[in-house]
Amino acid sequence: MKHITFSSAVLLTIAASVLSYFAGRATRTYTYRLHYNNKNNRIHDKDYQFQNDSFLPRTQPKLEGGQIIPMNPELPTPRLADGKKVPKTKYTSMVFSKVHVVSGKYSSLHLDDHVAPSRSDEGMEDTNVSDVALYSHQEVCVETSDGNAKCSINHDYYQEDQDDFEPILPSMDGTEDDNDESDEDEEEEHLPSGQHLLIDIKRVNSDFLNSEVRLAEAMLTVVNESKLTLLSYHCHKLIPMGVSCVGVLLESHISFHTWPEAGVITLDLFTCGNGELVPVLPVIERLFAVSMDGVSDDSDLALKPHTVWTHKLRGFRDVENHLSVDLGEMVLEVSSYELKKEIASVQSAFQRIDIYDTIHKSEQDIAAYERSLIPNGSYESKNPKLFEPNRLVFLDGILQSMREGNEAYHEALVHPAMMYHPDPKRVAIIGGGEGATLREVLKHDTVEKVIMIEIDEIMVNVSREFLPDWNDCSDLEGSANWCGDDERAEMKYVDAFAWFNDRFSTSSGMETAQHGEDPFDVIIMDALDPEDDIPFAAALYNNHDFTQTLFNALTDDGVLILQLGEAPDHDSP
Repeated sequence: MKHITFSSAVLLTIAASVLSYFAGRATRTYTYRLHYNNKNNRIHDKDYQFQNDSFLPRTQPKLEGGQIIPMNPELPTPRLADGKKVPKTKYTSMVFSKVHVVSGKYSSLHLDDHVAPSRSDEGMEDTNVSDVALYSHQEVCVETSDGNAKCSINHDYYQEDQDDFEPILPSMDGTEDDNDESDEDEEEEHLPSGQHLLIDIKRVNSDFLNSEVRLAEAMLTVVNESKLTLLSYHCHKLIPMGVSCVGVLLESHISFHTWPEAGVITLDLFTCGNGELVPVLPVIERLFAVSMDGVSDDSDLALKPHTVWTHKLRGFRDVENHLSVDLGEMVLEVSSYELKKEIASVQSAFQRIDIYDTIHKSEQDIAAYERSLIPNGSYESKNPKLFEPNRLVFLDGILQSMREGNEAYHEALVHPAMMYHPDPKRVAIIGGGEGATLREVLKHDTVEKVIMIEIDEIMVNVSREFLPDWNDCSDLEGSANWCGDDERAEMKYVDAFAWFNDRFSTSSGMETAQHGEDPFDVIIMDALDPEDDIPFAAALYNNHDFTQTLFNALTDDGVLILQLGEAPDHDSP
């Protein structure tokens, strides 16, 4: 029998040997020696023997100051994020004994739930802090008939009996104790649905990818910064290289595998509930996209870590949200993008605004885009506009506009009617938050006044910052960098429905002159598509009184432009 002894206040030393084989089935007997100082400072050694179907401690905790340090002291211990409460759970795992023994690099760490006995409990008044620590966090395993180990956490594994600790075997059948308190009422309904984030990163530092300690620390930081709860995690350091880890979350799981020689890591994060996962992506990139040696912020983009990712809605849900319509179907769930980057995600009082950059492998060359960012005199660097990613704009998850086709769409919306009118001087735009419709109207030198009526000022500000190409009038003689600053433009951040009804509705009983507003030569409706399942869009297009009000707001030879959505197919008129 091997006997390992360490000099410390409290130590659990473990030795195991196969003693005999019976009736064609090996019966293994394990001897475990508890070596500790009791409360009277007397050294005690006590051996416990277990056979096949008994429980055996697998970890070798070292107790210092009441805190348990796991078998691999370098690996970080799961910790709770601020404001989080420890959940009530049961832990069970199955470990293949050959993998466990041969690799020597298997580690399992658990969230300390702090339910161990305390000095305030009956009979525990004189117990040392380190003794109390031994009560919690104890993982035990049972030898199964196939030679593997079924493991569980028992938080009351040892009880104090005078000067010794005796083992108390936990239930492994999943039954609850009779005195378990009922769970508190859930604050929210837990639907059978979730979100799944799949991430692949290349050009990652090989030393980082081969260090289970650094990888585990990154995983714990992601969990805590994302306000998730890590119950336990398990890592295998593979031979000769590579690491596989899985973390069990209260919300579901996080896992990854690495190929250090290739500089690649693949991760996946799945959570139940309503919390969004896409905002976690920058956190994961910051912690796991570690640059290779010699690569700095000034290095070529082609040498830096590169991430591709996919987000999927999982399970079943009764109500659609912004992730289950165009934004999810066209961007988040598509795995064939070589570049997919969130540019902005803003919630205004009226709508959610999402802007993404994408490069699809069948349409653009990401290598050419990367070369366009390096000022080295190459053709790409001299013509960067030709290699820009496509930029897509979504309102409440519905596609509204994109860089590819921005000019064609808005030119077709504006110019036919403007050219049809003999002398368009006064123009009104309903909506048009990106500023592109205003840009096209201001190209006509006959225009003296343009009133743009957009209810969402935040949408206009977001467009000005993240969609500068849409609202740039710097190439128009006598105009401004931002089209809204053109002296002919007037911005009104009000409800267009109410604004027109107050001034031009027949039911108002007031003449146009009483409102101080002259009629318009051209009115352009650049609001939400009528096909969008949004109540506000239905009110704009399906209200006959409002349509009559717009007609009233036109001059005798005025023109009304309505955006009526997509044609069913390319052959439709």
